[in-house]
Amino acid sequence: MTFIQIVTEPAIIIITAFFLFFILFVIKNYTSININLTKVYRFIKDLNKKELSYRFKELDDFMSSNNNTSTAWEDFKKALIFPEKLYIANQNKSAGEITSEIYLTIDASYFFNEDSLVISKINNKFIQTMPTLLTGLGPFFTFLKMAIAFTSVNFAMEGDISSSLNGLIANIQLAALCSVFAVGFSLIFMFIEKVLYNKMCKKLCLYIQKEFIRLFDVVTSEKFLLDLVKESKLQNITNEKLLKELPETFASAVTKSLGESTTPYLENILYSLNKLNETLGKGNNGDIVDKLF
Repeated sequence: MTFIQIVTEPAIIIITAFFLFFILFVIKNYTSININLTKVYRFIKDLNKKELSYRFKELDDFMSSNNNTSTAWEDFKKALIFPEKLYIANQNKSAGEITSEIYLTIDASYFFNEDSLVISKINNKFIQTMPTLLTGLGPFFTFLKMAIAFTSVNFAMEGDISSSLNGLIANIQLAALCSVFAVGFSLIFMFIEKVLYNKMCKKLCLYIQKEFIRLFDVVTSEKFLLDLVKESKLQNITNEKLLKELPETFASAVTKSLGESTTPYLENILYSLNKLNETLGKGNNGDIVDKLF
């Protein structure tokens, strides 16, 4: 049996075609994942924790527009808290001392992991069944080839028995090679798939997780609730102080308003009466009231 006979065998050609199709399918999917995750990693790598609050809108737009991170990012934003709003009362600092960092209530790996960034974006179940399909093609073509080979044996004529047996043995060898090729391609596929996945996908997932851990400090639920209680108490004290000062402030404001608006009008009225008094007094020296009536 020559090498040409082996590689030109239809069953082996079909098994090889399936193997090449599966390899190209995996490379195409993993390359797409790798391109998107590389863009994400390069973008967040350039971010600074101290400037994150000022560039958060830029980060939000980028993560939402990326196909691999858009879904995980929407869930991730719900776990973020902004310390300028939440910790201003607790820290009791001046405006210039308040940190601009954004905090996270749940670890970033809960949102950005292999399931959310890679597995959910590809047909992972189909990829995992590819080695099984390749292995299954081996026995299928092996028994099919053997069944065809036995039907071609002619025991009726003694002269054809020898050639028929030689053909049967050759066909059985080809049938056995179908299983060998199928199992071999299956092992090679699993090796290539794992190498590509670790190099093109898993490594980037870990890098992205580390970058998010660097950018967002995690605040525990207990500390989060404690800060809320402290802020609530300080707000109550502030409100109580404002309520006590409200009557005095209101009275002062009313007095000031009356002084600024009413006094000029009263002065004008008195001035007009004095003028009227002078005018009537010049016309007649009698009683002004009598003149009026």
